[in-house]
Amino acid sequence: MTAPGSGPLGQEARALVDAAREWAARTFPESHSAECQWCPVCRTVAALRDPDVADRVAGAVTAAAGTLASLLDAFTRPAPAPPPPPPAAAPAVHEIPVDEDP
Repeated sequence: MTAPGSGPLGQEARALVDAAREWAARTFPESHSAECQWCPVCRTVAALRDPDVADRVAGAVTAAAGTLASLLDAFTRPAPAPPPPPPAAAPAVHEIPVDEDP
C-alpha cells in the first residue's frame, strides 16, 4: 500500500490544499481578536495555515479521490460473462415393470 499523498493523485491533492492555503492567506488577513477565535471561517483559515493540518487535508482528499475513482471504475467496468452451465447429465432411466393383462 502506498503512503497517503504519494503518486499523482496525492500531488494534485497537495496542490489543491496549498492553493486553498494561499487563497485564504490573501483573502482573510490574520486577526487576533476574540471574536475571530470562534468564527468558523477564521478557524478554518487558521487551520489551513498549519502545515500539519494541510498534510492531513491532502491525505483525506487523496483517499476520497482514490475511493471515488475505485467506485467509478467498478460501475463503468463491464460485468463479467456468466460461466457456462455445467454439462447436463443424462437423466437416470428406471425400468418400470408393466404386467400385461391376459
